[in-house]
Amino acid sequence: MLCHGSLSSTRVVKVALDEFSMFSGLHANHAKSNIFTSGVSHTINQQLINLFGYTVGSLPIRYLGIPIISSRLRLHDCSPLMDRVSGRLASWLNRGLSYAGRLQLIVSVLTSLQVFWASYLFLPKKLLNIIEQKLRSFLWRGIEGDSKGGKICWFDICLPKKEGGLGIKNLSSWNKALMIRHIWILSYGTNNLWSSWIKAYHLKGSNLWEAKTPCTCSWNWRKLLHLRPLVRPLIQHYTGNCSSTSLWFDNWHPDGPLLSKWSPRVVYDSGLPIHATVSSIVHGDSWSWPAAMSIDLFEIRSHMPSYNPNSNMNDRAHWLPSSNGTYSASFALASLRTPLLE
Repeated sequence: MLCHGSLSSTRVVKVALDEFSMFSGLHANHAKSNIFTSGVSHTINQQLINLFGYTVGSLPIRYLGIPIISSRLRLHDCSPLMDRVSGRLASWLNRGLSYAGRLQLIVSVLTSLQVFWASYLFLPKKLLNIIEQKLRSFLWRGIEGDSKGGKICWFDICLPKKEGGLGIKNLSSWNKALMIRHIWILSYGTNNLWSSWIKAYHLKGSNLWEAKTPCTCSWNWRKLLHLRPLVRPLIQHYTGNCSSTSLWFDNWHPDGPLLSKWSPRVVYDSGLPIHATVSSIVHGDSWSWPAAMSIDLFEIRSHMPSYNPNSNMNDRAHWLPSSNGTYSASFALASLRTPLLE
C-alpha cells in the first residue's frame, strides 16, 4: 500500500486497515509486515513507525520470496536461491549416493529449485555459473565446491539423452525458455492483469514485434524484448475474423511477417496504415487487397494463405514447436537449440 509520507495520509491508511480488521476479523501480521519511507525527516519517519508498529524494511521488497526490483538483478539479490541449492546439496553429501543417484537428484530436484525464480526473472549469469559448478562437483565427485574431476564437457552433459547427453538442463537456456512464456502471453492475447498493464504502459497501442526498447524501463522488460527475434518464427497467427492480427508485423502470411521481408515502401504503396489489421484487406469472407498494386504487393497477394477469412471465428496464435499449438517450456527449450535460433 502506498501513500504520501505525511501523518495525515498514513492515518487514513491506518484507519482503513483497522476498519477492515474490525469487520473481517483479519489482521495484518506484524512479523511479516514492513514500512518503507523515502524523502521524509527522521522525526516523521519515527512517527510513522510508531503509528503502524511495523519494522523498517530494506529494498528490494520480496514477494513470494522473489525480489521485486526494476534494475538489473545482482548476485546478492539471489542469495536465498543460492542458499536453498547449497542447503539441499549439504543434506545429500554424506549419504554415499551412487553416480546414478546423484544424476537423478540433479535432474529431478536441483534443476527444479530455480524454476520459480527463472519463470519471472532473468537470473544473473554469474549465479547460474555458480549453481552449475555446484552441480558438476556433486555429479562427478559428490563434493560441493570441488570443480576437478569432470570427465566430459558440461555442454555435452546437458544434451538430451537421445543425443548422447544425460538430460540435465542448461540453466541459462532453461531460464530463457521459461521467460519466453511472457512473450507468448502477450502474443496469444491472454487477458490478465500483467498483460493488460504491459499493453497500456509499455506497448501503448503499438505491436509487440515493433515496440522500441525504452530508455527508461525495467531490466526484465528490456531483456524480454531482446528475445523477440528468437520467438517470432515460433508463433504462427491463423486468421479468423482478422480483427486482432497485425497486417504488417504478425506472422500470418506464408512468407512470414510482411515487414520482415519487404521494405516499408509496401505500406505506402498499399495506402493502409502501419497499425492496420488483416481485416483491412478482407471483404466479407474473401481477401481483398487495394486496387493500386506495386510489384511487391502483387507478390504478397500471389502468396496469400490458402484458406479464406471466417467472420465467425476469432484469430488465434499457434506455438509451432508444439503439436497442440500451445506454449510449452520443454518445446521452447528444444527450439533454442535449433540452428534457426542459435
